[in-house]
Amino acid sequence: MFARPSRLVWIYFRLQLLHLRSQLEYEADFWVGIVGAAMRHVAGFLFIWAVFRQVPQVHGWTMWELLFLYGLAIVPMGLVELFYDGPWRLSELINEGRLDRVLLRPLPAGLQVVTEASSLHGVGSVLLGLVLLVRAGSELHLSLAPWQYAFAAVCMVGSVLLVGSLFFITQCLAFWEPSTTMSLCTLVQEMTALARFPVTLYEQLFRVLLTWVIPFAFISYFPGLVLLGRPEANAWLGYGSPLVGVVVTFVAARVWGFSLKHYEGAGS
Repeated sequence: MFARPSRLVWIYFRLQLLHLRSQLEYEADFWVGIVGAAMRHVAGFLFIWAVFRQVPQVHGWTMWELLFLYGLAIVPMGLVELFYDGPWRLSELINEGRLDRVLLRPLPAGLQVVTEASSLHGVGSVLLGLVLLVRAGSELHLSLAPWQYAFAAVCMVGSVLLVGSLFFITQCLAFWEPSTTMSLCTLVQEMTALARFPVTLYEQLFRVLLTWVIPFAFISYFPGLVLLGRPEANAWLGYGSPLVGVVVTFVAARVWGFSLKHYEGAGS
């Protein structure tokens, strides 16, 4: 019999908390990781600062509007590290034959893979992103309605599902070619940096790619249009941002099920 969804959610958070508690045993590593995660974004800040020292706007975007989008992008990235880091272990599980053990347990195999790992270093990105959102909102004198706060929270959840599920999909290539999956997943991870800026800054090819192929534009750009109240022609797409994460999660589930059918096991 299948476990109830509420029980699966409880098991998921229980397993993730166990990972996080084990990492808290090493206090120095925890703080170094937090600072290191935040420092990863220094280059992005310096780039924005250098640009806006020369010009007041870029394609109609001010510095604080860009930093608002930046915050919207890095918060879910940090949450993915905290709660959706397990797919990075999938290639290792397959190559070492440990996926057999996962399949024998009385829990959904996909749930176990997702909870295979968790990284406390994501806290640094989350905290930095929240600080940016608060500061940028203050500088822009944003006065959000209650529904907009709820919308932002739902978008964050959708973005976590979107990014984590895309990583999961690329990692499933390990069932066919273990040697290439990590490179592809790393490429997709690096492309998340493009979500920190408006897609209108890129050429048409990248706009299409980031909107309809690898939809990272729904992490910050489209939700940002709604929250900032920018009157752009495609702003209506922002209201569907949370649904994109759900759709990509559904696709990831289908890819996972299809991939498992081709798994031969360690003894095959």
